[in-house]
Amino acid sequence: MIEGQQLSAGQFAQLMGIDRHLLNRFDELGLFEPANRDKNGHRSYDLTQINQWLSLQATVKLENDLNKTKATLQANKNNHVAMLKYQQQLIEEQLRQLSTAHQQISQEITNQETARRAMPEAVTVVDRSPINLLTTTFPEEREVTGEQVQKHVSHVLSVMGTPPVNLLVGRVRSRHAIEASRTELITALYTPLNPGSKIKADMTELGGQAVLTYHHLDTPLIEGFNHLRDYAKDHHLSLGTNYYEEPVVGCWQTDEPSKQVVRLLVEVRE
Repeated sequence: MIEGQQLSAGQFAQLMGIDRHLLNRFDELGLFEPANRDKNGHRSYDLTQINQWLSLQATVKLENDLNKTKATLQANKNNHVAMLKYQQQLIEEQLRQLSTAHQQISQEITNQETARRAMPEAVTVVDRSPINLLTTTFPEEREVTGEQVQKHVSHVLSVMGTPPVNLLVGRVRSRHAIEASRTELITALYTPLNPGSKIKADMTELGGQAVLTYHHLDTPLIEGFNHLRDYAKDHHLSLGTNYYEEPVVGCWQTDEPSKQVVRLLVEVRE
């Protein structure tokens, strides 16, 4: 690198293939200052600052919080190796997030394809592994409002840190509510966590056998739950106390009941 040769802000921006306004902004934020600034405010940059700029650009692309970037730069001064190690940490975190997103997408594709292959209202017995859940529970059975759903979504997003690819909000009903055909009464809202997730769960849905059906909402929800109860009765199965409803998102923003599908399931007691 040739030392001593200096470029104007416009020349440096042209050399780096960037907009001069970006240089101005980063200067104002204290992220990248010129080598010299005269009394009229004109800035000049050294060729030796090229790697500093490239390192800053790489860091900003990996980290959206400019305050964190600035703090890291100030802490590491001109230590190039320290900044490379910091970028490495950011890349490793992004790889972890991408791996999680890939897992979520694969699981959602499997869920969608399974739902499409399933015969509507046909009941099956499945073996399930324990599933960790984030939950919003209610002290008593109640009808759920939009505000409560918003609070649950806020809880999930705040705990997860990184937004999921698909956010499922399921509903839990008691056996008492189902037997009384009061499907509007809910005891909890829940969102399943991916297997292997490091997020602390609010509760765990027990694994083992469960009866399951896919129900289209162009018929009353209670009919779907009754299919599960009738199947259990015919096959001498004892069902648990919690009845789960999980939406299967096939289309966004649809109000057409025939296009709205939910997965209904109940644990089978030993």
